[in-house]
Amino acid sequence: MLSYNPPRYLFRRYSLLRRLEKDHSFLEIGAGNLKLSKELAKYFDNGLLIDFEPGVERIFDDLPPKTKDKLDLRIGDFLKIKPNKNFDCIVACEVMEHIKNDKKFLSRVYRMLNDNGQLIISVPARKRYWTIHDEVVGHIRRYEKEQLLELAQKSGFSSAKVYSYGFPFVNILRLFRAIHGRRQYKTKSKWTKAKQTQKSGIGQIPAKYNMLGLLLNKYTFYLPNLISRLFERFDLSEGYILVAKK
Repeated sequence: MLSYNPPRYLFRRYSLLRRLEKDHSFLEIGAGNLKLSKELAKYFDNGLLIDFEPGVERIFDDLPPKTKDKLDLRIGDFLKIKPNKNFDCIVACEVMEHIKNDKKFLSRVYRMLNDNGQLIISVPARKRYWTIHDEVVGHIRRYEKEQLLELAQKSGFSSAKVYSYGFPFVNILRLFRAIHGRRQYKTKSKWTKAKQTQKSGIGQIPAKYNMLGLLLNKYTFYLPNLISRLFERFDLSEGYILVAKK
């Protein structure tokens, strides 16, 4: 059976994989539920996954052996972990908006890339789209397009481009996330930012909803993704993909 994937993830995945360059090694920061990690493993010989939620280890243990053999998992803070090599590609989806010093984050990413290495980052877009959902999942900020480009360029990256993904669909879904955020606010507003961030990336859909995978999967979203491609260069979506080179 096809597994359920959140609609926003399906739009982000499509935009990201279209721009991914096959190579030898990759690093994924904030690997979360490892859905994207399994996809990335098809494009590279090996990869390192970093996340600071210990629960990711359980998900990693359940990966198919062929996929697991290509990957290593480290639990901890990316800014403190010191891998023993650089990478041909670094991917960080929905991570940088949780980090206070995003300049330090991008500078460290730059140093960890091989020459001509590729960076792909996704972040929530447009300050005006801030909702209570951003608060309960530990966001510190949303980004404007020019702000994101300037940040990448000042960190040393070249040929940086920002694409809007999933419009108009993710903008509509934003309203449902805001409603969901209000329902969670009483509980999650008492959590620290660190705990909000930890739990935001590892969320798993309850088994009883697995049937939704028949409706919400990469195949049924092919046409909506084609439609959203028409708007990628317009600053309309509430989600950005940044693609840059070292």
